[in-house]
Amino acid sequence: MAALNDALVDAIADINPEQAEELKRVFGDVMAAVVDELINPAIQAFPELDPDDATWRAVAKARAAARIK
Repeated sequence: MAALNDALVDAIADINPEQAEELKRVFGDVMAAVVDELINPAIQAFPELDPDDATWRAVAKARAAARIK
């Protein structure tokens, strides 16, 4: 998911706003498919992979810090 997000940021850097919005929708659809078809089934099969809220917060903080560098 992070790789898709990074690719999206790079892809929309030099295109017009209308194209950027369409590309964001496409990437959103792809990310939803990854969650539905890969991540959720993996978590159902292996519940120990499901992170708790503290882990999600740590990931979010790390990603935010990486974006501002």
